[in-house]
Amino acid sequence: MSNKLFEHFNTSNQTSPHYERHLNFANPVMAERCEQITLLEPNERCDYATNALSCLQHVYIINYNKYFYCTCDANDLSRIICVLMLISFCCWQFWIIFVTTIKFFVPALQIISKFLKLNEYVAGVTILTLGNNAPVLINTFFGQSSTARHVYTDSMSLNLFESIFTSACIMWATPFAIDGTFFLRDVGFLLLYISYVDFIFKLSGGQIGILRAASMVSVYVIYIMVIVLDQYLQYRKNRMKERLNRESQIGGIEHQVLPPTSNQGRGDLDIANTYHAANRRLLKQFFEAFDVLDRSNFNSKWTVVKVWALIKVPPLIFLRLFNPQMNFHETSFKWSKLLLSIQTTLTPVALVLAYTWETEQNSFMWSGIVFVVCLPISVTVFAYTRTDSVPKWNRYVAVLTIVSCISVIYFVGKELVFGLESLGIILNRSHTVIGCTLYSWGNALSDFMANISLAKKGYPRMAFSACFGVSIFSICTSICIPILYQAINSQTGIVKFTEGTVGETASIILIISLTTLILYGITTNFMLRRTGAIIGITLYVLFLTFSISSEFEFTHAFGTDHILDRSLYNDKYADS
Repeated sequence: MSNKLFEHFNTSNQTSPHYERHLNFANPVMAERCEQITLLEPNERCDYATNALSCLQHVYIINYNKYFYCTCDANDLSRIICVLMLISFCCWQFWIIFVTTIKFFVPALQIISKFLKLNEYVAGVTILTLGNNAPVLINTFFGQSSTARHVYTDSMSLNLFESIFTSACIMWATPFAIDGTFFLRDVGFLLLYISYVDFIFKLSGGQIGILRAASMVSVYVIYIMVIVLDQYLQYRKNRMKERLNRESQIGGIEHQVLPPTSNQGRGDLDIANTYHAANRRLLKQFFEAFDVLDRSNFNSKWTVVKVWALIKVPPLIFLRLFNPQMNFHETSFKWSKLLLSIQTTLTPVALVLAYTWETEQNSFMWSGIVFVVCLPISVTVFAYTRTDSVPKWNRYVAVLTIVSCISVIYFVGKELVFGLESLGIILNRSHTVIGCTLYSWGNALSDFMANISLAKKGYPRMAFSACFGVSIFSICTSICIPILYQAINSQTGIVKFTEGTVGETASIILIISLTTLILYGITTNFMLRRTGAIIGITLYVLFLTFSISSEFEFTHAFGTDHILDRSLYNDKYADS
């Protein structure tokens, strides 16, 4: 079709014929993206970062793009300094997530698992999985996921880090033996789930209907049913063992020698702890709870170490104020009766205020309702606790600690993710490579720290099972459920959803890695040693190598269409 000429008239030039504009320029096919800011003139970037909707989608609390392009874009030196400051701020947020996980979240999970008497495998794929993936659930519920991200690529990259790299680090930190039944169940279900989801995407050609989306969700439902059945069978097995032990002990009870009894009453044993008044040293104990300064670093001769000791104080005070502490004998924090009484009201009110503010609801009304409900609880806690002993019912406060820790990880992690996205825009890197590297690392940091900490504390099987339970849960909540929801709400009952280039690469390497891990477990009789850790870390490094090399166009990703290249290869083969 020949191009047509059109005449446009104006006051300066009566006739100025020119060719019709291409459709791409008249009506842009692709949506505007914040990465286009690097193509603008330096004097236009500040206004674009401040007002463009595509850049405002990368803002949660702080507008990093506006800060950089309005303040630091004058010369190369200021750019380098601001990039280093942004990286340092992201590392500071990493550290906050780390402290929240290690000091508050993990001890609360341990108390809950002990209270419910769950074995390590079940606790890993239930409590720890739900705890680690609560931010994903909150993101899905409130619909706050960034529209700039490719969901499938981010999810598969995150699952590769969680299931392969984190499990490999657990094997390296604490080699252990694992029950083959639970090992094959968790790893096998993840392999089945990824293979089935990848098969559905290939079969549908990126257009998935309601029935196929529901079938993907049903795989996770089957997985939960298998876990419940395993727990029930384990419970029956333990009951049978206890009955056999009682029957065997009845026959020899006449030969048992009973220990001598003490004349001291039970109430006399704790008289030293109940002699003083219940509110003795109340205020002093309260202020000692906020003594979080690291004096070993503060007394260092290096100024940088002293500054770091001071920088840590504000977030530690904040965490100590809003997160009820568990396991006082294992941490540096001290018991405070007054602080716990305040936290039973302050923490729920702060959580409701934060979530209602984010969803633009009536924050003060809901916070006031929660305050009125929780205030009598605080008064009761203050009346029935002492300053010289931790109450036995303090373990029930672990539920509040878990909720507050999840919220801190969610809010800080979300700000961290937007900061990493802005860092990728500033460094002129694509969302793909940012998604499979910095984005995945930022989202998986809390899970990684929690699992490594649990493994070092003597729960390697719980941490190992959680690596795969988290990935199965993540696939369901971040890919399958959103697809089913969009398909149900669409008029045609079909939703367009693609794997992407690096997403398919992550799926294939994840399938290869899980198959290799199963073969390794079978050949070593499920003795998970450091050789398995080396294999897992190597496979994850291979994925990073593929992703980065495809970013710089050294290699092609698995998801790249090579149909047009086949004729070129055939021509070269014929000429040779």
